[in-house]
Amino acid sequence: MSDQTAHADGTGGISRRNVLRAAGAGAAFAGFGGLLAACSGGIKGASTGSTKGITIGWIHPLTGSLAGFGAADNWVISKIKQTSPYKNGFKVGGKTYPVTIKSYDSQSSVSRAGDLARTAILTDNVDMLFASSTPETVNAVSSQAESLGTPLVCSNIPWESWYLNLFPKGNPQHATEKAKYVVMYFLGAEHLAECFIPMWNRIHSQLSTDKVVAAAFPNDPDGNAFRAVFPPIVQGAGYTLDMSSAYPDGTTNYTSMISQFKSVNADFFTNVPLPPDFATMWHQSIQQGFRPKLATVAKVLLFPTDAYALGSEAYNIATDTWWVPTLPWTSSFTGEVCQKMANEFEAATGGQWNANISNYSLFEVAHAAFASVSDPHDKNEVANAIHNVNIHALAGPLNFASGGPAPGVAITPPAGVQWQKGTKYPLEMQIVDNTLLPDAKITADLVPTNT
Repeated sequence: MSDQTAHADGTGGISRRNVLRAAGAGAAFAGFGGLLAACSGGIKGASTGSTKGITIGWIHPLTGSLAGFGAADNWVISKIKQTSPYKNGFKVGGKTYPVTIKSYDSQSSVSRAGDLARTAILTDNVDMLFASSTPETVNAVSSQAESLGTPLVCSNIPWESWYLNLFPKGNPQHATEKAKYVVMYFLGAEHLAECFIPMWNRIHSQLSTDKVVAAAFPNDPDGNAFRAVFPPIVQGAGYTLDMSSAYPDGTTNYTSMISQFKSVNADFFTNVPLPPDFATMWHQSIQQGFRPKLATVAKVLLFPTDAYALGSEAYNIATDTWWVPTLPWTSSFTGEVCQKMANEFEAATGGQWNANISNYSLFEVAHAAFASVSDPHDKNEVANAIHNVNIHALAGPLNFASGGPAPGVAITPPAGVQWQKGTKYPLEMQIVDNTLLPDAKITADLVPTNT
């Protein structure tokens, strides 16, 4: 198996050169030359019958504001390269096909993610794409894959944000539209509300709080999804949700929002911002005296490096996670359990385990799909195959044929976690609630963010 990585040069274009990635993989740069000219209607769902190898492209944020989401990805590729199917080739229709993985850094840019998808499809002729980590990467890639007829497996995006991008007139409460070429696995905004509420209830019982939740949802795909989904669930649980106005990503002054939250005596706080925006927002909240009894945040503080950047300001902030070392799931390739993967990651990187080790399962889904077709280069056949994948993987049970909350969606529910002062690491992610994920072992008691 070969492994190639596409990167940007400093001018925003793409250069051709070789570099070494952290995973020890060779890297080659894909160019945009002739990209538009290469586009033709004949590519969609094309079947070539070729015996050439299988090419898989992965578009993910390895640098930029969302780099925390990609921090485990090079390690994941290094592990995948050691598995028999990716090392020795996929057996498809009585033949064995070598597999090439091309890794493309979105640099946390929406426009770049879409451009890379076009490059991967039209220039690099990938047989399948992966896209991972937030709407800022996944949605643009999904749109291109669906338009250009290339099978795509997505992870790490709330399913409502993914669904409404592909079907703007769709209704997540009755999601019937089905993408032809795209599937995804992750959780939804509703699962985050259902993950946070048990933690609010415990702090409310402990401190006799007001049941008012301050909510800061930006004007972006995640914020719009949360703004639609959270209110009825939160209100149904007996809480008042005090939402700020929809603010633009990149806002630097949150004074009016903080004043609003203070005026209603909000004892709880929730949000779904970009990581740099949260750092600014939270620092200003502390400075201006808004100290909620429990902060439960989404999209931010999901990974160690982001938490470390806030230092002591991150103490006892709660969030969610969709993968933890104590889960009983195993690799469908090697049988390795989650704890072994976490231990190997820490030994190899010197850092704390990372929930996006679960991106390993993108490769499990791909193999399951290709193994079930007769021609790996027939994009229609492969697209049908990914919609029928039903496996037990490192990320948990993944059944894209079940109907899910929407066709092609497999849910991986979250556990409630909290960043507490650590012993081995400066901050450590502790599992404090397993209401939605009972197999996740509780590792610490939930404590107030502020008392």
